[in-house]
Amino acid sequence: MKRILSLALVLLLTLTMFILPAVAEAPKTAKCGVLLMLNMTEEEMANYRKARFLIDRQLGREGLNTSLFHEALGKNVGVLENYDITYFDNLDTMLMSLNAGEINALEIYQTTADYLTRQNPELVEGISYLIGDDAGFFAQAVRNGSLSNDFAFMMMESNTALRDEFNEALASITEDEMNQLIQDYITAAINDGTVTPVTMPVIDGAETIKVAVTGSLPPMDYVAADGSPAGFNTALLAEISKRINKNIELVVVDSVGRAAALASGTVDAVFWTRTNRRANEVAEMSEEERSSLIDNEQLTDAERETLRQVRELFDFSAYGKADMPEGTIITTPYYSDLIVPVTTKTTLESIKKQAGN
Repeated sequence: MKRILSLALVLLLTLTMFILPAVAEAPKTAKCGVLLMLNMTEEEMANYRKARFLIDRQLGREGLNTSLFHEALGKNVGVLENYDITYFDNLDTMLMSLNAGEINALEIYQTTADYLTRQNPELVEGISYLIGDDAGFFAQAVRNGSLSNDFAFMMMESNTALRDEFNEALASITEDEMNQLIQDYITAAINDGTVTPVTMPVIDGAETIKVAVTGSLPPMDYVAADGSPAGFNTALLAEISKRINKNIELVVVDSVGRAAALASGTVDAVFWTRTNRRANEVAEMSEEERSSLIDNEQLTDAERETLRQVRELFDFSAYGKADMPEGTIITTPYYSDLIVPVTTKTTLESIKKQAGN
């Protein structure tokens, strides 16, 4: 169990990234669609994937890691290390590229993946999951956000007062109230296929705060063709509006335009993900304290080598802030979610044929 915990601590510091099967006759490069993440170079994103690949390979050695792909393809499955990444401004364009066969799979948040696959039987998630007696430890890590990306609101440093107002409002939402929002705007949308509309409060004479939203990330936030807002993030903003006694105007901005809209003052805040509370805690530690998290005596030689390679690839101290443009601040995170791959059953069947299964 100590060895499992050691690996878990490594996992707590890493992104959950894209895994796709590689078979003997299949191409060695995956064509993967990714929503643009600001302030990260292609090299940095590639290193995150390589780090995740090394960890998944080690978990596979321990018999703890499998996936829908492994289940479908059997023993002739490996894990791809090379990625041909295409970046997209929004989910709609990325889905069109997937359906056209221009990419093999896309990466998106688990919540959105659940919604997409439930509404479209042709789509399937390829998330790796853990099996065995110790899987519960990792499942708990996922639930408490240690393995996840955190959702927060971002403002400029000059707008600390607004950040503090948002934080106070978020803190005032009880656990029961938050769970009800999740039930009404996430769970119900996944189960029923309808992204619930949200009526934003209108407070006469109050100041108006402009918040950038994607407009196309159901069930998190969505703006219909008629301009009607919907989804969990939007419902949460409605609650914040009531608590800070200010109107909130939603502004649809593509992923790549968020930072510019914020810096220029076009909007006062944006939805943000990619921060991680656990990573931020570790980033504040000294190298000695960070090293003490892992009991090297309990690691096998293969695990030590994996850890060494991950450390070479991965800048732990920058993990929680790598996607934050200079001069920005964020609120307390209010929701955590994994990034998972989504592909089509047609693609999966094609790979199965290549594997001879």
